[in-house]
Amino acid sequence: MYPILFHVGSYPIHSWGVLLMLGFLLALWRAVQNRARYSLPREAIWDVALFALVGGVIGARLTYVALNWAPHYDTGRYIAEGFRSNPAQIFAVWTGGMTSFGGFAGGIVAGALACRARGVNVGDMADLFAVSFPIGYGIGRIGCFMNGCCYGGECDLPWAVKFRWDDGIVRTSHPTQLYSVIAAIIIYALLLPLEKNRKFRGQLMLAFLFLYGIYRFVVEFFREGATASRTDLAHLTQAQVACLVLSFASLLYYIALSKRQAGRPVPPVSTV
Repeated sequence: MYPILFHVGSYPIHSWGVLLMLGFLLALWRAVQNRARYSLPREAIWDVALFALVGGVIGARLTYVALNWAPHYDTGRYIAEGFRSNPAQIFAVWTGGMTSFGGFAGGIVAGALACRARGVNVGDMADLFAVSFPIGYGIGRIGCFMNGCCYGGECDLPWAVKFRWDDGIVRTSHPTQLYSVIAAIIIYALLLPLEKNRKFRGQLMLAFLFLYGIYRFVVEFFREGATASRTDLAHLTQAQVACLVLSFASLLYYIALSKRQAGRPVPPVSTV
C-alpha cells in the first residue's frame, strides 16, 4: 500500500486525499461539460459542488467517528489507557476514515441548500451530479486501496491482496476497494443512456441511489469479518441494512415520481 505519495518538506501528502480531490475535480469537470442538458449555469454548478463537497466530508467523517468512537476517539479512554486512543484524530480526514452513507447525507443536504440559495432546481442539479458522481467515487476508492483502508475479509483468491488489518496483523484479503471501482464503472454505464432519455426531475439521482444500495449490499458480503459490523437483523451488517432501506426507499420514490409525471412534458433541455 502507498498511504503517503510523497512529502513536501516534512509534510506528508496522503494518497487518499489526493485521489479524493482528483475524483472530485474530474466529476465536476464532467458535470460542467454536460450542464446544457439541464439548463444550469456554470457558476451555480461550482457553488453547489463546493458546498456538497464540504457537507459530504463533514457528514462522512462525523458518521465514521460516531461508529468508531470507543476504540479511537473516546477522551476518557484516551486518558485511562495511556494515550492509546487519540481524540485529536477526529479532524484528520486526510488519513481516511469516512463513511459513504454519511457523505451522501451531508452532501445532499448541503447541495440542496446551495441550490435553494442559487435559485436553481434541486432535481436538475441532483440528476446532473448523479451521473458524474460514480467517476469521483471510483477514483476515491482507488485512494482507499492505496491507503489500505476499507479492505475485505480473508480469502485465497488469485487476486487477493495483503492488507494490514486494524489489529496490526497482515492478512490476504478481498480487495473490496477495487470491487467498488468496478461497480462505479458499471453504474456510470447504466446511467448514461438513462440520462439521454430523462423523463422527470430527480430520476437519475434516484436511479443512482438504488443502484448504489444494491452494489454496496453485495460488496458487504466480501467485507465480512474485516471492516463490517454485524447486526441482529438476519446477521446483516449495518451497511447492508442501510442499503436495503436506501434502495427500497429510492425505488418507491422513483415509482411515485414517474407516475406523478406521467403525461407531462419532459423538462426542457438547453441546446446552448
